[in-house]
Amino acid sequence: ADVSALSIVFTALYVIVFGVTLGPLVWVMTADMFPDSVRASASSICIGANWLCNLIVGVGYPYLADEFDDWSYMPFTVLLVIFYVLSLKLVPETAGKTNEEIQAEYEERRRR
Repeated sequence: ADVSALSIVFTALYVIVFGVTLGPLVWVMTADMFPDSVRASASSICIGANWLCNLIVGVGYPYLADEFDDWSYMPFTVLLVIFYVLSLKLVPETAGKTNEEIQAEYEERRRR
């Protein structure tokens, strides 16, 4: 099979799967993470930071690919592992909880 065609197919598949799984997560998490008094401003900052990071990855990847060749995904893999561990440690489960319960859990975590 042609590698270029496979690259296009797998890139499209990645975009589709990401768009219906982890992609929307930032919107859900920022809505749950902050108290009502700062939710709009804090969500705007988080989502802006998300888009800025997406831009940095999109602009920076060609330079990584030139520099690291076959290892160009390694920085992303390392960051993925770091952020996965951090999310397990720092992000509480919010399923089935009210906003008040979520805020109480964040407040308890801040006190530690």
